[in-house]
Amino acid sequence: MKKIVYAALALGLMLPAMSFAAELASDANYKQCAMCHGAAGEGKAALKTKPMKDYASKSAADLTMSIENGTTGSPKMPGYKGKLTADQIKTLVAEIKAAK
Repeated sequence: MKKIVYAALALGLMLPAMSFAAELASDANYKQCAMCHGAAGEGKAALKTKPMKDYASKSAADLTMSIENGTTGSPKMPGYKGKLTADQIKTLVAEIKAAK
């Protein structure tokens, strides 16, 4: 019985992450991000990028500014203003915010 309870608990904890990963993987806008942030938003240690869920606590304004203008930290991220529309960036920000 304990095994069933533990399995159900583990699955319950994994489902939000799995749905976020599936949502990102199906988002055409995210494909430009996936090269550095991973297909499921898991981050890439070799590029020193964090999982997308680690950015979820940032404000929507900060995320929008980072996506539009890029970042200068390590790792450096290019800006996507002019490459993505305002609506595409808004969708990405919402998906990142939902990654908690």
